[in-house]
Order: sequence, then C-alpha cells, then structure tokens
Amino acid sequence: MTGFHLMRYFFILIFTFLTLQVISAQGTIKGRISDVNGESLIGVTLILKSNPTIGTVTDYDGNYSLKIPLNSPQSIVIKYIGYATIEEPITLSQNQIVVKDFVMSDTSTALVEVEIVAKKEKDRTYYMESIKKKSANTIDYVSSQTMKLTGDNNAASALARVTGVSTNGSFITVRGIGDRYVKTSINGMQIPTLDPFTNNIKLDLIPSSLIDNIMITKTASPELSGAWTGAYISVETKDFPEKFSFLWETQVGYNAQTSFKDVLINQTSSTDWLGFDHNFRDHDHTSFVNANPDPTRYQEFVALGLSNFYKSLGVTSSWQEGTTVGENYFKLGLVELGLLPKAFFNDAQAFEKAKQLYVSGGYKDKAYEVINSSAGQSGRSFPNNWNTFTKKAPLNFSQSFSLGNLTRLWNRELGYYGGFRYGSSIQFDPNAISQRTILSELDSLGNPLKDGDVVFDNVKYVNGWSALLSLAYKFNSNHSLSLLYMPNFIGINSLQDGIGYGDIIYKYEIAKSQFYEQRKQIVYQLKSEHYFPKTKLKMDINASYSQGNSNAPDFKKLEFFANDDFVYFYDKTKSYINRDFRYLSEDIFDSKLVFDLPLGNQPGIARKLKFGGAFQRIDKIYDQYNYNLNFNNVSPYITNNDLDTYFASNRFDVGTSSSGGTDHKSLDFYYGRPDVAANHTFGLSNISSGFVLLDYTLFKSLRVSGGLRVEHTDLRTDAIEYDKLKYKRDDPRRVGLGQSFIFNPGSLNSVDYLPSINVIYKIKQDDIAPINLRLNYGRSIARPSLREYSEAIVFDYELNSQVIGNSLLKIVEIDNYDIRFESYFKSGNNISLSLFYKNFKNHIELVQGYTWTNALESRVFGLELDGRVQLFKGCDFKANVSLVDSKTNIEVNQLTIYNFVRTWTPKDTITRTMYGQAPFVVNGILSYNFEKIGLVSTIGYNIQGPRLVLTSFGTAPDVYELPRHLLDFKISKSLGKHLSLSISIKDILDSPIRRSYKYKEGFILDFDRYQYGTNYVLGISYKI
Repeated sequence: MTGFHLMRYFFILIFTFLTLQVISAQGTIKGRISDVNGESLIGVTLILKSNPTIGTVTDYDGNYSLKIPLNSPQSIVIKYIGYATIEEPITLSQNQIVVKDFVMSDTSTALVEVEIVAKKEKDRTYYMESIKKKSANTIDYVSSQTMKLTGDNNAASALARVTGVSTNGSFITVRGIGDRYVKTSINGMQIPTLDPFTNNIKLDLIPSSLIDNIMITKTASPELSGAWTGAYISVETKDFPEKFSFLWETQVGYNAQTSFKDVLINQTSSTDWLGFDHNFRDHDHTSFVNANPDPTRYQEFVALGLSNFYKSLGVTSSWQEGTTVGENYFKLGLVELGLLPKAFFNDAQAFEKAKQLYVSGGYKDKAYEVINSSAGQSGRSFPNNWNTFTKKAPLNFSQSFSLGNLTRLWNRELGYYGGFRYGSSIQFDPNAISQRTILSELDSLGNPLKDGDVVFDNVKYVNGWSALLSLAYKFNSNHSLSLLYMPNFIGINSLQDGIGYGDIIYKYEIAKSQFYEQRKQIVYQLKSEHYFPKTKLKMDINASYSQGNSNAPDFKKLEFFANDDFVYFYDKTKSYINRDFRYLSEDIFDSKLVFDLPLGNQPGIARKLKFGGAFQRIDKIYDQYNYNLNFNNVSPYITNNDLDTYFASNRFDVGTSSSGGTDHKSLDFYYGRPDVAANHTFGLSNISSGFVLLDYTLFKSLRVSGGLRVEHTDLRTDAIEYDKLKYKRDDPRRVGLGQSFIFNPGSLNSVDYLPSINVIYKIKQDDIAPINLRLNYGRSIARPSLREYSEAIVFDYELNSQVIGNSLLKIVEIDNYDIRFESYFKSGNNISLSLFYKNFKNHIELVQGYTWTNALESRVFGLELDGRVQLFKGCDFKANVSLVDSKTNIEVNQLTIYNFVRTWTPKDTITRTMYGQAPFVVNGILSYNFEKIGLVSTIGYNIQGPRLVLTSFGTAPDVYELPRHLLDFKISKSLGKHLSLSISIKDILDSPIRRSYKYKEGFILDFDRYQYGTNYVLGISYKI
C-alpha cells in the first residue's frame, strides 16, 4: 500500500470520526473525584437526577466520564458511602466536553468542590501545585505550562528554574550535589546515563514539547529507589487528551554572532542533520593492521617465504639477534635465498658480501613491502579529513507536532498520543579562550604564570529529534494497560581551531580538534493498573526497557607549531596527532510491583499500607580504539600550511626514503594502535529491592508516612578478555601490551537497609489554603558506577587527561534531614522555607591523578526559599533562592607502580567544597497574562554561584564555573482560535560561560571562556 493511500484512509477515518461527533446530540462531562487528601475515590456513583438509568462509576484513578443528552439543563448526583452527597447542575451544548473535578468530604465536613484537573491538565501548574500540597514527600516541580511561558526547549533548561537546582552544561545538580546523588527517570523508570565519566544524565536529550511535567522529590520514601540523596527526578511524558487535539509548531532562531556568518565546519555525513553519523566518521577496527617500521630478520625471512624452513628447524618466533646462535640462523636464511653458498657458511668475507646483496639486491625492501603493505592499506582507509573550512551558518530551526485523542475500542476507552520534535542549532564563538597554568602562585607583578594561552574559533552543531507514542486501554473501570515508545536521537559536532603563543623556539601553537558525539536512547514502557473491589487493594505493575548508545567516532586532535613566518611544523616530542574512537552501550531493564491497601473506612483520612518490590538490571559495554599518527623520514614543515596535501592518502603507501646516502623502503606516515585488553570492558549490575510503607493519619492535623526499603546490590565489571579467560584478581597475566599495571576486576555485593520517615503537621487545616510543617529523615546510598569501578584508562576530552577507575571504591552512605514550612493562600499565593542537612560516609569524588576515591568525611547544609505572588490581576511573580554550604575532606594519595601493582600512599588531606556545588542559586519568573487580547509575556532570570568543576592537578589551582546572569524574555499572542505567534529572546545579557582558576587573590585566569551571543526566536503554532 502506497503512502498516498495510507494518508487517504487516515483522513477518511478522521473525517468519519469528526462527522459522528458532530451529529451526536449529547455532551460529555469528565473529571476526577478524590478525597480531601488527594486520594482517588474508586467506585463513586454518578447518576443523572432526571434519569437515574444514565450513570457511571469512577475507575481505578478516580476518573469518570458521563455522556448526557441535550434535552435541557440537568443535575448530576454524586454519592459515596461515608461522604457528603454532591448535586451538581450542568448545562452542555452539543458535543461539548466539560472537565470538572470534585473533592468529596466526609459527612462531618463542609462540601468542597474544585474545578481543575483531568488527564489533559497534568501539564498545568495548578495540578502540580495540588499534588505538592497533598504529597507525603517534599517535592518541587516544573510544569509544561511554565516551560511554555519561559521558552525552555528541553528538560535541562527547564529544571534550572526549580528551587535548589543548578546546571553544569546539560547535567543537573540539586541542593549542591549532583552526579551519582541525582536519580533521573522517565515516568518513574530509570534511563541510561550515556556518559562514560558521570552518573548524571544529559537531559538536553528530552524536548520539553513531549513533557507534561517534571517532578523533583527531595525527601526519601521507601517506595522510591534508595540510591539518591539530592533529588529523585521523574520526567512525566505527555498523556493522551480528553478530546481530539492537534498541535503544529515551528520556531526559527536568529543569532547576530552566528546566523549568516562564516563559521567553522568540517566534512560531515549525509545524516548529520538527523542527529547521527551514517558510518562516515566510523571505521572498521577489525581490519586494522599495525605497521612494523623496524622488522626483525626473522620477520623479514618469513615475509620472503622461509616460514616453513624455520619451522623445520624449530624456530617459530624471532631469534636473539646479535648472538652467535642468531647469526647462524641469519646465515641459514641467506643460504636458502641463494645469497650465501653453503661451503662459505663460516667465511666472514662471504657473509659480509651476502648481507650487502640482501640489501642491494632488493630482498630487504621486498620483505619490508610484504610486511607493511597491509599497514599501508590501513592508513589509507582513514579519510583525509583533518582540515576544517568555513561556511555560512543557517538559522536555528525546530519543528514539532502532536496528535492525540480519547476514543473507544471494543466498547472500551482507548487513549492515544503521538508527538514528534526535530531541532537544529548552531553555537559559535570566534573569540573563545583557553588558558592553562601549573602553579598556584603569581609572578612578581601579580600575574598568573601561564603554561598555555590559546584563542580559538569554537562552534557546536546540534541536531536531534525525539518522538513519543503512547497508548492506554481501559478493560473496565478497575483494570487498565498503557504502553509507551520514546526514541531520542542527538548528534553534537564540536570544532575548535585555535592559535596560542609559545616560547622562543615554538613561537605559536596551532590547535585543531574535531569531536563528534551521537547519543541514542530508545525507551519502551509498560504500565498495568488494577483494583480489586472486595479488598480495595490497588496493584501497579511497571516495566521499562531502555537501549542507550553514546558513540564518539574519530575524535581528531592536532597540535602543531609555527615560526615567525607562520609556517606549520610538528615536533615528535610535543605534537599530538591522534584519532580516537569511543563506543558506549548501556541497556537498562527496570521493573516494579507495588500494592496499595487502605486501612479503615473513615472518610477523608489518609491511612494505607504500601508494599512491593523492584528489580533492575544494567548491561554496559565500553570499547575504545586509539590511533596515533607516526612520522618516518619526512619533513616536519607543512608546505603552505596545506594539511590536505600533507596528510594525503598516498603518503601512507610504502615508499622509498634516503638515509645515509642509501635508498630504502619506508612508510612516511603510519598509524599505531595499542591492542590493550583494558580498552574493551563490560559492566553488569543487578539491583533487587523490597519495601513496606505505612501512611497513617494519627489525627486530622498529624500525618506520618514512613517505612523501610531493603536493596541488594550485585555489581561486576572487568575487561572482556580477562573475564573470558577467568583470570583471578592480581593475576600477573592481567598486564597486557601497553599496560603499566595489573587490571583488576571490580566486584560489589551488599545488602543495605534504608529507613525513612515523613511527618506532616497541618498547622492550618484548609484544603485550598493549608499551612503545613514537614519533618523528614531518610537513609540513602550511592553506588560507584560501573565506569568508576572499572580500572580502564579512558581519555577525558574535557580534562585533556587520562582517567583511571578504582575497583576498591566503597558504597556511599548518607543520612538526610529535612524541614519544610509551607503556607498557601486563597488568592493562589504561596511561600515555603526549607532547611536540609546531609551527612556522607565514603563520599566519592574525582581527584587529581585522575581517579575516583572515597572521601574521609563530607556534609551539606542548605536553605531554600520559594514563593509565588499575584502582583495584580494577570501578573504573577515566582521566585526561589537556595543557599548551600558544603565541605569534604579528601585524602590525596601518591600513586606508585611496582611490579605492575598499583599502590596509593597517603600524601596529604585537603578540605574544600564538594564537586559541582553552587553556594547559591536564584531564580525569578515574572509573567503577565492580558486575557482580553490573548497576550502573554514572561521574563525569566537565573544565576548560580561559583561551583567546582575541575579538581586541581599537581600544583595548579582548582577550576570553578563562575556565575552567569541569564535573562530571558518571551511574548506570545493568539491570532484567533487556533493560531498563535511568539517571540523569545534568550540570554539577553549575552553572559559568557567562564571556568576560571581559583587563586587566593581571586578568579584572575580563565581555564576557558565561551560567549555564544543572544538568540532571537520566532515561533508560530496551530492548535486544535
């Protein structure tokens, strides 16, 4: 069937459905019914007062849907045992759908009725605010409504608006702690990290257009994973709407610094625009052959066909040259080639003549060609794409659309939602700065002592797309099933081309790099919900499988030098010319089984028992291939600075060179690749857990929720080859070619008991405007990641250094204390104040060396203030402030390697702030909604305090990312019923991204500095 026919049938179905909707002479009222604590009420009866035969009951989630004939104004009667009956007048027009929620009170309490949420309203701020009020845990959130107001286009930028959240690029830090201490999930199920150096997740992969809300839980609860302490983040994807909806949106962005300017570019694949490289940069590593620029005599004779001859003599490998035995084997080979008569075997003069004939007669050159012909082919197989050039940068662009509805299948409700977003953007800074030092002292004039100083063009191309398809089927009011499929692809092409200043000999330093990273994440989820009326037991079954890949094919880094005449040349001892390939795959299976049993029948009182279990498996494979370019008898000077000619493919052929007046065969250029077993590792993690939670209202003003979670950890990592060979720990055979120490496996097996308790005291009992005091304690853990546990040596492109794992790391144990006071007002205003304290045992950090280690002691103390106020009608102001103080004591160890055994000797103890911790975070959002003309405008502000991003190496100071004043503005205007127009200005102040060394005198030398300009974004959308 052709695409045209499929489209035709699709539009016929849509037209038929819409026609049926138009001719039906009835309307629908839908919504959710809950008690005053926000708990869903199941089995509530709703009937039409004028015709009791027309009615329905609420389902597992407390949702209802009732179709009403359009005879005249009607009344709905809502009844539930133990609760006050509600009688609600309703008037509907043809095909109208009214969304109305009810909060039922017990018979001793006055009736409360709220017209707010249904499924489609989960993206609204007031829905999330209602959840926040009634949650037993301390939570914060960001809604889709807020994301639309601020113009944030992905989850990472949206989360930066949340109290206590700071960002480091696409990574998230909460309450001053990040990485392993922040757990991120999609719909409560874990997803891969897709990064070889951190446990954090790059949330720029998830577009905001596919998100209903993001919930940030800050206090422990037995039903949640115990392996976090900063925050448990759940990105809730779009749910199906209550009626047919369609959204199409296009955005075009202009940047005065980038758009239509000449920007750096390299050779790219035909699919870069889709967010992945179609094998253009990749390479067949299985076919690579290392060159042998200095073969042994045995290898030469084997190449000349004497392998069987030497086997007959019992020689199967190189002999010891320079010895009498070795010389005899050499003579025997010359005899076999006919260059040395047998009768003159012991004649020194004849032997010397035979050796000369071996060289001058072309035998040695022929052997060299045979030995290295495959190496030449390997060299030519790499593309000559070292150089960069320029092109005009296009406008930034994004396109998104979504389609959803609630319909019926086999007379049962079927909800569906499909969404898609594509985005393409360019960031460019023609004057980026990179400076390095190795000393923390200043010179006599008070200036830092620079070890490197480079000004460069820096450009980043980001292309990606995401999609979401979800289906939800309700078998009956008590049983439902939902499925979700979410693919995410993103490709980031980062280029740098810089010139630095060196010393007298090396006047200029030329630095060029090309780093492409493609990330793929495909999420499959299943959710099954069940309710058993006799016991009133709820059962949730959740399963998720996520496939993740992060590949960095052909990372190229060139370091040259230039003289006064600005002629490029290389130095074998200093120039860095490499091609590196990195492949990371991470698959996660996550599953949960949760039971919810109410205790007692007293209306309006939250009393229930929750219990269940979970299982999670992570499979991780890491491969890296490092190719270094070698030079042999070629000029170090690059004519006309022409890299294309200098690295031409034919220069990898076996050619002829002159040395000492004699011509001989050689390779001008050839690649070398150390075949290290430790470059190919695996990781396997199995986490099993069970929990029990009691949520019990002692009396109406006091609610206690707490229990115990038990988690069993089984974690293992090793080099794939050593694991297959079953080498034990400290086995000397674990030292392979290119390794300087024994590569040991990592193994961790433990059982952790994690209690937690949440106490909520209602100072003021009011469903609309309560005042609550929350007290929380929870024990949590943080496991070493599979990467940290693996003793592989991996090159970190950001640190420009090798990073080594540590198989002796311990699990981190954390005690968490939290107090929050929150007050809500009938006007919709609110304010909250939180205090928290966290004490760490065995906190893990990356330290100089570079490797990971457990700290001696660490702690975090902080304060959060959050509030919302309506300044006047239509004008809202939201703001939050976080103040955090942290301290960690880390033992600095001296690494020594003796007999291939690594030993860490305590050298010093340092006290400093924890990695990634911002001492303060300030957010503000001012929005004005002029409903009469359909105009909404928003100003957003964010600043984060200086935070440690790179620990010191040797005697250099630590590196901190400095505060940036981020100011954004967005205004949108509706043009009729379906069309709207928006204009956004992102980073109005064009605040630079600065990472700077921290001297005693202050931040006076930038590690690096980027400034990408202000973005102006025009958006147009059409919505049904």
